[in-house]
Formats: sequence, structure tokens, C-alpha cells
Amino acid sequence: MTLRLLLCTVLFCVPFVYASLPTFNDSYILTLDSSDSPSCNTRTLWDILSSCGLTLFACTWIAVHPDIPRIDKGIVAITFHRLLLMVIAFLAPELVTAWAAWQLLCARQATKDFVDAGFGAQHAKPHCDRRVWWRKLVDVLLSFILNSSRSSGDGWTLTHGFFAWMGGFVLCVDGEPRATLTPDELVRFVGEGTVDKPVITEAEIKDRSKGDALSKCVAILQLVWFVIQLIARYAQNLPVTLLEIDTLGVTIMACISYGLWWYKPKDIECPYVVRWNAHVPPPPPGSLTNEKGRSPTCTYFSHFPT
Repeated sequence: MTLRLLLCTVLFCVPFVYASLPTFNDSYILTLDSSDSPSCNTRTLWDILSSCGLTLFACTWIAVHPDIPRIDKGIVAITFHRLLLMVIAFLAPELVTAWAAWQLLCARQATKDFVDAGFGAQHAKPHCDRRVWWRKLVDVLLSFILNSSRSSGDGWTLTHGFFAWMGGFVLCVDGEPRATLTPDELVRFVGEGTVDKPVITEAEIKDRSKGDALSKCVAILQLVWFVIQLIARYAQNLPVTLLEIDTLGVTIMACISYGLWWYKPKDIECPYVVRWNAHVPPPPPGSLTNEKGRSPTCTYFSHFPT
């Protein structure tokens, strides 16, 4: 189904390629006549479509890091949600980048809350409460780029924060899954003693992830190579189609999103089960956030004075 959608997307872009090629000098569709002797500056329609198609697929399917599906979602809903993310990443890549930045801030705040609750030591850069929120946002991005997510011992890292925020912990009551816990609910239940602190290391989370550093680097290289090709053609005063210009914009936003999601696990299907203590009465029905069908709300900016 994904390949069919990709094929339809590429075929949809064919008229734009035809419309843009005649607008440049020395740009035409190469025929299949063997008597022709094309120059090195001539590209076929297939060359343009294949290059842009593979790059768009890397930007819209491989680069996007979806959350863990909720326990009440079936395979049809999961597939539809993934295809919806693919379409959004193709039509409005800036929304995906904003979503990635928002999740990074939420994961940082969740990691800080876990460490403050005694989940483990974390080497983090202290924050100054007198700074305005946008300066703190810059500090978060700089510390994310300059510092790794590794910590000593069993400390909870930024990967744990992403894992918790993407729906990695599911509450199980009397042997039945109840709801996906938000980071705030997990910290509160552990503090109250109603659930045990999850024992999961960063290596175990990465083992569940479908993407490692090598696969991410290969995907980024594919995107960077496309950008280098366009820069080289612009430097040599060679024509560039409208489809390639649009793909360039999507590629740049995808690279930014990939960097923001660098420590986020990818394509995890099975969450970590948190069991409710049997000697404690279970939470009343409808008291959990995701049990009501609401999405978790990030409280990151509530900690910042205006």
C-alpha cells in the first residue's frame, strides 16, 4: 500500500516536471532514439522523478518518527495514521519540524522530572529561572547538540524522556492494560508507591527501536546528497525543475526534524508494561489522561516565567 501511494505521488508530480522543464534554456526530455548523443548536462524524466521520489520517500516515511500506537488502535488505524503523517510531511513539512521541536522540549522536561523524582542521575546543564522562555529554548537546543544523552549508572536519559512521551509506558491493572501513562502520571504513581519504578535501560529501549545510528546516517546522507546535487547544478548555471525545488524544501525540513528526533526511538510497537500494585485500589474509571481519549499536554512552557 505504501509503494502504491508513493507511485501515485510520483505520477502526480509528472505534469509539474513537464511544465517546469520548458521554462529553462537547454532543458528538455531526452528521447529514446539511439542516434541521439546527449550531453552530460541532459537528464531524462525518469532521472528527475526517481531522484525526487526516493528523496521524498526518505523525507516522508523514513525520517518521520511516529509515536507508539495506543493500546486501543488496530492495524488499520495504525496504518492510516502512518500514511497521514507521510502526507503531512509531504504537504506541510514545517508542521512536522515544529512537532519534532515540541517533542524534544517535552522529552527534556520529562527527563528532568524523572531525575528530580529519583529515577536516576542525569548529567544535565542547569537552567536559570530568570531567563525568558525563548532563551531557554536556545539553551535546550545547544545542550542537545553539544551534549550526548549518555549518563552514568542507571540514570534516565533523553531517550527515556522520548520513550515516555511517545507512549512507552502502559498501565496494567489486574492483568489487563488500562491506558498509556503520561510522564506526569508515571512520576506521580511511582511517588505514591502505587506502581514500581520501571526498570529499563537506554540500551533496552534502543534495542526495541527499528532505527540505529547507522540507518539514520544513511538516510541523512541520502538527503544531503540531493542537496549537494542541486547546489552543484546552481553553481554551474544548469536548470533546476520546480519539483526539485519543492523537494529541496522538504529535504531541509526533514534534516532538521531528523536532528531533533536523533535520540527518539523509531517504530517501537510494544510499550513497557507498568503493573499496578494489587494491595492498592485501582484508579477510578476515566481518571487517566489517555483513557479519556485526550492527547498528552506538554507542560514544558508552564515552567518558564514570562
